[in-house]
Parts: sequence; C-alpha cells; structure tokens
Amino acid sequence: MASFTDLREKLKSMTPHRDKVFEHSNGEKHKYHESDDDESGEYEERREVEARKVKSGIKQASIFTAEECALIEAKIDEVVAKADKGLYREHTVDRAPLRNKYFFGEGYTYGSQLEKRGPGQERLYSKGEVDEIPDWVFEMVINRLVSQSVIPEGFVNSAVINDYQPGGCIVSHVDPIHIFERPIVTVSFFSDSALCFGCKFQFKPIRVSEPVLHLPVRRGSATLLSGYAADDITHCIRPQDIKERRAVIILRKTRPDAPRLDSNSLSPSIHSSERRHILKAKRSHRKADPDAAHRPRVLEMDKELQRRSLSSRQRRHSDASSENSWRRAEERDPGSRYTHSHHKHDHTPARRVKMRRH
Repeated sequence: MASFTDLREKLKSMTPHRDKVFEHSNGEKHKYHESDDDESGEYEERREVEARKVKSGIKQASIFTAEECALIEAKIDEVVAKADKGLYREHTVDRAPLRNKYFFGEGYTYGSQLEKRGPGQERLYSKGEVDEIPDWVFEMVINRLVSQSVIPEGFVNSAVINDYQPGGCIVSHVDPIHIFERPIVTVSFFSDSALCFGCKFQFKPIRVSEPVLHLPVRRGSATLLSGYAADDITHCIRPQDIKERRAVIILRKTRPDAPRLDSNSLSPSIHSSERRHILKAKRSHRKADPDAAHRPRVLEMDKELQRRSLSSRQRRHSDASSENSWRRAEERDPGSRYTHSHHKHDHTPARRVKMRRH
C-alpha cells in the first residue's frame, strides 16, 4: 500500500468516477453518464450556463506589487509567531491540519464546532472574544483597496487570515449569508493558487469532483464574490491547488442583525447548560503543539500501513530483548552453557534456531 503525506499525491492516484452529478441552484440533482452522448452533451451545456452565472458575480484586480506583497507577508509571519506564543485570545486562533485560521474584529462558530450543523446555524461570538483587526491590516491592505475603489471606506469590520501549507484545503461552502454582507473580499499572498466553484468533496479516500469553474488566483490580487458566485454555489480550495504555502486575507462586513452567541445575555443559571447545547469545544482549545497544523496530514487509508510497521518493530524489539536476556544470564554463569543448550534442545527448539543466526 502506498503511503501519502500530501493530499495532492492521493488525489492524483484516484480514478475519476464516470458518473457525473449536476446540482442546480435550487438543490435538484441530475446524474449523467459519459457513455450517453446526448445526456453528456446536456450535462456540459448546463455546466457552461452555470459557469457563466458564477463569472457574473466575480471581480478580480491585481493590487499589490511583489515588494508590497513581501512586506505584508512578513506581517502575516508575525501573526503566526504571536499565535504560536499564545498571545492571542482564545477564539482568535483556529488550527486544522495544513491550515491555520486567525479571526480579527469578528469571529464566528462554524463546521464541527456547531452542535447543530448546516447553513444558517453559524453564530458570531460575543464582542471582545477575538482580537481587534491589527493596524497593519488597515494601513497596508484595507486602505489600499479603498484608494483603488475596490471597497468603500468603513466597509470592513471582520478580517480573517487563512494560512495554508502545501496540500491544504478548505471544503466546499457558502460564506454564511445571514452573517456577512456582500461582497466577500479576499487578497492572496505567498503564492498563486485557485478558487473552485461547485465541487463535491468525498473522504476515505479523499477525492474532489471537477469544478463548475476553476478560477486562477494570483499573488497580490484581490477577488470579490457577490451575487450568484457568493450565494448560489459553493466555493472551495482543493488540495492540488495549494502547491506552495499560501495565505489569504478575507475581508468582510457583518450584518447588523447577524445572530450572536452573547454570553452576557445568559443568566448564570442557564449559561453553562445552554452554551453546551449550542457550541462544541473549539479545535484551538486543545492543548496541542502549535506546529502540528503544519505537519503532513495522516489519512485513514495510511493508518493500517503504520499499524503494521509498528507491530513489526515491536516484534523485533521483543525478540531482541529475549535473546539479550539469555546472553546476559549465560555470561553470568559460563558453566551453564551446556545445560542451557541441552534444555533448549529438549523443550525450546526456537531458541536454538536463534543461536545459529549468531
């Protein structure tokens, strides 16, 4: 069995399924088979229509020079170092394999943190539970976007830095409509990558379906999502599109009526029980090595190989320990050599075989 430490290698080894599933914006699904020319043609036509709708909600602009990118990337490294020292608030840092997330201004619950999962269940944390947006984000990034008329002044009150290692990913999702205004603004640093729309993720083993639209994203560029691209189709970052370290700064504005986990509004008698039903423990609550998120991801299909390797090493160690014990006993009592040899010949022939190997 091959051992993979990078999701891109695993994806390359997968054979794509011949059945294709097209999902409309209204949730209806239709399956097409490549062997059927008529249906395959209809499938491709629908995908093209869908891709045009997605493109209508995307704007991109090259904003930062290579020199400006380098300065901003140095600031991102400072954020990472500060988080590794534990200098941020509890909900500011969220770690996952091959991806670290840093919330500033506003943070929110999502994914596995939710007791009830699914769109519409996300909640903002109460005010003050994440750190404020760093000054350098305003000075070096937000103000530049305002001066270029990319976003209006005063638009941003939430900034998130996603730091990806090679092979990292983020699964298909829609930024919570009930929490964030549109557009969703992202600025990319460290390396070029891509944003994909309409993908389906499957796991054990991991594989990602072909996207409706594959959008190249360049270092130093800003990408804005609104309309169909933001609300009516999922977007993701695939493992094979993160070939080098990549960081993205996501700039958003929260809705005034966005639901919030406000711990101050809960009475002491119901606070702990109600909060336990609303929210699970966050990943960053765990006492873990800060560098763990940047280590190669071990996937389910690799674990059996690791177990076999560990078992083999343990057996070898056990055999060596037994024989070393016998040798030490023989050295303490040289006269017992014949007795030991004769005894093994009568009762434990396996040990006589081991003697021949030496």
